[in-house]
Amino acid sequence: SLMGGGVDLAWAACDPSLPCWPTEAEIAELERALDPSSDRSGLLRPNPAKPAEGGSPYPAGIPIYSPDDQALYGYDVTDLRPLYLNNETLSSVCFSSSFPPESRPICFASTRNNPMSGTPGFVAFPTDAAQVQAALNFAKDHDLCLSVLGTGHDFLDRHSSCEFGFLIRTSLLKGMALDASSKSVKLGAGLTFSEVQEYLAPDYYVASGWSVTVGILGWSIGGGHGPFGPSAGLGVDNVLSFDIVIADGSILTCDKDTNSDLFWAVRGGGGSTWGIITSLTLQVHSLPEGGATLLRFYNAGSFCGDGKATFEKSVEEYISILPDMDERWSGLTFIDPTASDDPSYCGLAFSVFAQYVFLGPESDAKEIVDKIAAVGLPMYESITINDWDKDYVKQADPEYLMPVPYMLASNSSVGGVPSVLVSRSKNAALSTGIKERFSNCAELGLTIDGLCSRVEIYHDITGNSKNEFSAEAVSVTRDMRTALYHVVGGGSHKTMDRWYELLGDHCYQNECAYEISEEAGGWKKRIFGEQYEPLMEIKEKYDPQGLFRCRHCIGDEEQ
Repeated sequence: SLMGGGVDLAWAACDPSLPCWPTEAEIAELERALDPSSDRSGLLRPNPAKPAEGGSPYPAGIPIYSPDDQALYGYDVTDLRPLYLNNETLSSVCFSSSFPPESRPICFASTRNNPMSGTPGFVAFPTDAAQVQAALNFAKDHDLCLSVLGTGHDFLDRHSSCEFGFLIRTSLLKGMALDASSKSVKLGAGLTFSEVQEYLAPDYYVASGWSVTVGILGWSIGGGHGPFGPSAGLGVDNVLSFDIVIADGSILTCDKDTNSDLFWAVRGGGGSTWGIITSLTLQVHSLPEGGATLLRFYNAGSFCGDGKATFEKSVEEYISILPDMDERWSGLTFIDPTASDDPSYCGLAFSVFAQYVFLGPESDAKEIVDKIAAVGLPMYESITINDWDKDYVKQADPEYLMPVPYMLASNSSVGGVPSVLVSRSKNAALSTGIKERFSNCAELGLTIDGLCSRVEIYHDITGNSKNEFSAEAVSVTRDMRTALYHVVGGGSHKTMDRWYELLGDHCYQNECAYEISEEAGGWKKRIFGEQYEPLMEIKEKYDPQGLFRCRHCIGDEEQ
């Protein structure tokens, strides 16, 4: 059967009309195994004020318009049930009437970003590894399609349950234990960066994404780019070990010496296809003596007069500066076009926003800051950071989840987060691509081929770093290791195929197009490249039946 977004869910086995569907007695037995007396308040923000005002950290992805920025719209968060059930086809998609009012418990329990597949039959909230094992074995015994997610942040809804499937949410696995002697911290799989950075402050931080509500796990094992990429490494470089429940129901500890093949595969091979990770140990880092500096830049204009020529020259000059920035720099640049028939725009208005974290005092950043200002992007804000949690994490708003399908593919969009990893040799091509796209947007307007989408340049991976990060130790593609930028820019297949032709062959798996054409090399090559075959061998060793399935993940089509 084909569900929304074109995901082939023919492998989904059991549903309520079949004898494999669990009886009430079997469900009650599972609920007992999930220990209803366990504390399940871990998704509550007891103090609903913003973290900057002393409020609680964000314990999960926060859905848009949620009262007090509570997870799951605040539903049951004071005391979640171990298990939520649904045995009938819903009359309407969850949250589709409007952002709440929604009243169906299964909808709240399965709240996640951009859901493109069916509503699960079961949502379990285990609180420890033994409960994860019980939930997994129950799903296997009843031939239920299995999926796993934590904070629900995934833009691509890869790990979502098929209709009547069994969704295991690891959101309540919240333990934290710092070992200062080894500069490491052991963390439960359900934690967010908001929680972890608060726990580690003020002396330490972990490598993280820019968004504070992202879960540590999916980010860390999918690659992981962010404000410390060039200095501390990608997410995968920071994973020292993990505990994982594999398909046969056993728990393995994996590190460089133990189950080292699975350790390699998970660090770059992505989430939910190898097993259910219950905890992981990450490297911790400290800011340099004297702290760091957060720098913000902005300019805006239109294509009127010599505006277009000025914009194009500035883009060229700005992008030519970026490769000179060393591993102390990590940042992002958003270039927004607004196409309009309004004559005062002369076809296009634009804005450019950049934000960089510099590991050092502002005075040491001055040379680069002056160069950026000279090409037309003046700095408007400089913030000294002595405590990453207090000075950055707590100041940040959540990146809100949209619990309805909003990133679907269409005639003007390949869906998802279309992106490409851009190497140093393609630096000039990146300028060309941006100028071409904005020129076409001005001439052709908003609706043609999705040309008028924002371009986001994430200059926050390891291609510019002199620090040693082993390519062989992790399973990300060579491009993820050596590229200077992860560049997001939407559009139709035609627009994206041109973008790929100009810029490169690979994407970052957690933020990639939902549809990838064969002309673009197909999803296996674009996401996993040369690593697909060795990863597939490890997948077959640890999950020979293909129990763990997710879209565009290792084993998606073979098993």
